[in-house]
Amino acid sequence: MIKKIADVWALTERMALVAVLLSMIGFAVLQIVLRNLFDTSLFWIDPLNRLLVLWLAILGAMVATREQEHISIDVLRHYTSGAGLMLLVRATSLFAALVCGLMAFHSGRFVYYEMIDQMPTFSDLPAWPFELIMPIGFLVMTLRFAFATIAPKQVDPS
Repeated sequence: MIKKIADVWALTERMALVAVLLSMIGFAVLQIVLRNLFDTSLFWIDPLNRLLVLWLAILGAMVATREQEHISIDVLRHYTSGAGLMLLVRATSLFAALVCGLMAFHSGRFVYYEMIDQMPTFSDLPAWPFELIMPIGFLVMTLRFAFATIAPKQVDPS
């Protein structure tokens, strides 16, 4: 059951990532065509693309964390093996979980205050729904790093 939920979540992440990327490309091409051929533009495309960059970055980080292909500094990995290596992997996963947990908490506070203050984005739409990807994404990454702390995957010392 948990495996099925994880598979559906992974598929949802991949589909969202593709949809965001294709939307960004489509909007950018539309804006270029409108400006160059019709000497006009849609004012909301540029701010929307900036928000889509945020979504792309967070979704990409979520996928990288799921696949355990995220950026890591592994200088010490070359000098440890066995139990020491597993301890190192667990310690770095715990640290990453703590950092992502802090990011989830503070980005959640940020979105909350944006909602309370009724901060607008393009077309006077509220900004906070577009920013929800931050606390959600960091929460997902926190859970993944926490799980990697408890049950790390086998690591190659090379």
